Amino acid sequence: MSEQSSALAYRTQHRQDLAGSHSIAALLNCYCREVAAPAGLLQLDTPFGNKGWPLALRHSQRVQHGHILEIRLSRTRVRILVAVASPSPTLNYDYISAPYGGGFGKPWQALDWRRLAQLLLAELAGRYDQAVNTELLQQIGNSVQVMAEFVALGEREHDWGLGAAAYLRSEQALTFGHACHPTPKSRQGIGLEAIRQYSPEVGAAFQLHYFAVRAEDLKQRSLLAAPAIELLAGQLPGIVVPAGYRLIPVHPWQAGHIRGLAPVQQALQSGRLLDLGPAGEVWYPTASVRTLYRPGADFFLKCSLHVRLTNCVRKNAWYELEGAVGLSQLLQRHAGALTETFPSLTLMAEPAFVTVDFQDQEQAQRIELQEAFGLIMRSSPHWPQGEAPLLAGALFGDSLSGHVQSRYQVEQRARRHGLSYGEAALEWFVAYVEQLAHPMLYALCQLGVVFEPHLQNVVVGLQDGLPARLYIRDLEGTKLVTGYWPQERLAQLPSRVRQSVEYSAEQGWQRVAYCLFINNFSQAVFYLAAGSQALETALWRGLALSLEDYQRRHGNACSGELIARVLQGEPWPSKTNLLNRVLQRADRCSEYVPLPSPLKNLSSL
Repeated sequence: MSEQSSALAYRTQHRQDLAGSHSIAALLNCYCREVAAPAGLLQLDTPFGNKGWPLALRHSQRVQHGHILEIRLSRTRVRILVAVASPSPTLNYDYISAPYGGGFGKPWQALDWRRLAQLLLAELAGRYDQAVNTELLQQIGNSVQVMAEFVALGEREHDWGLGAAAYLRSEQALTFGHACHPTPKSRQGIGLEAIRQYSPEVGAAFQLHYFAVRAEDLKQRSLLAAPAIELLAGQLPGIVVPAGYRLIPVHPWQAGHIRGLAPVQQALQSGRLLDLGPAGEVWYPTASVRTLYRPGADFFLKCSLHVRLTNCVRKNAWYELEGAVGLSQLLQRHAGALTETFPSLTLMAEPAFVTVDFQDQEQAQRIELQEAFGLIMRSSPHWPQGEAPLLAGALFGDSLSGHVQSRYQVEQRARRHGLSYGEAALEWFVAYVEQLAHPMLYALCQLGVVFEPHLQNVVVGLQDGLPARLYIRDLEGTKLVTGYWPQERLAQLPSRVRQSVEYSAEQGWQRVAYCLFINNFSQAVFYLAAGSQALETALWRGLALSLEDYQRRHGNACSGELIARVLQGEPWPSKTNLLNRVLQRADRCSEYVPLPSPLKNLSSL
């Protein structure tokens, strides 16, 4: 083998190993939180000693001062052992060895991602008395393959600068995806070459694809002074279209899907619809893949994309078009106190949509067209001077550069201000909690609005490296608490949206608590603490003090009860991402399992 061939083989194996190890970590994270810990089948540093353990685990324990995590699969009588760097009350483990499966008379074997997935899925099939979910195994494999592509092609720079450049780089930085999802990078219904062409993780940029549609075949709504199609035209190139036609853009991959629809083929033949092809300036996909950004544009374009990304086909359902604008209007009219009370918060409203509607078609064909062309316009902030607006998911995650972005920001701030890393990390985290948790609690308890502030819906505006502004996006998951919102206010929403938008108070709390404490702050603490248990404890104490501060400044009876429950150490609700997929439940049917709170017994630490 030539030197060049050897180097290529090494790089290929390295990226596959990196994708495999991150996929193993995600599977273990899911299983430990959702199944093993709630069932009492998870143990750290078993008292029975290490006799008979694989040598690699004993080495990790002795030389790296690691701890051995044991996961018992009770139905299939298998034990999984893996070394972790330190204990974690939130089960955010840093895995420092490969997992090994065996025990109960079975020899120990190192597990790659495929063998680990097979063991876990077989155990879950027995637990739920169903066949092994082979579709999920294929999706896990697809995720590993796609992740390996991103490892090969992704950007490795860690100094992202300021403004639009910093923001865009953060949207492109989620190489490994959600740390507690079984298929964080699965993309089905799209070929590998198209994945390379349209994925943010590889820095993709592309022109939009344009159709011209007769004005009477448009369906649109706008909360702003101008109609949606006119607002949209202001963001698009000056393509000349025949009189009576209007320009409508779609994601370039979606154009192929659209051309395959029978009503579209007929309309193209008759001239009712014109296919104009790609044109104009390039747009950039954000972390969601289907939502596109162009620096300087007034709006993001949330496009329909008939591709299954992780859980769902990412189309804009017909009722979601009206729902996004309707919710924006409700919040604009009745929730203004939120941004008045928290002026550093920006809600990225979705004030307009546009799509195609052939009203002479059967209802099924009309819906098919509306969902194929559906485009939601999301307000794009104009970033303040000197601000680095960064996606929260990019702040708290592994990167190809080897730097954790939040830790890098803290280190830089510590140097500039003469602080120790621990002092700067605590200052940073408390500022972040205030920017995020305080307005989200106010929205829930004062206004009855349930946002979904998970890592991919939060953009953090850093000034001098410190969280100073916060941007919340994507109204698709926003809910309204029953009792706060009279039915006459909700009457403007489509009936399908009204059915799904109302939550009980406890449902609202579960959603907010999961997004804040588990999806967001647990990841933040894991990465900021960098393995220091003393710093981790200090950060959790900072969260507790910030919640008390919120209650003094903005609290009411609702928040008082909820914060008291948190401070008393009540378990946190953890979303079942793995079980949703195993049981083939829709994401909206997600359930929660209790996760022990790191605030329990905090005063004694």
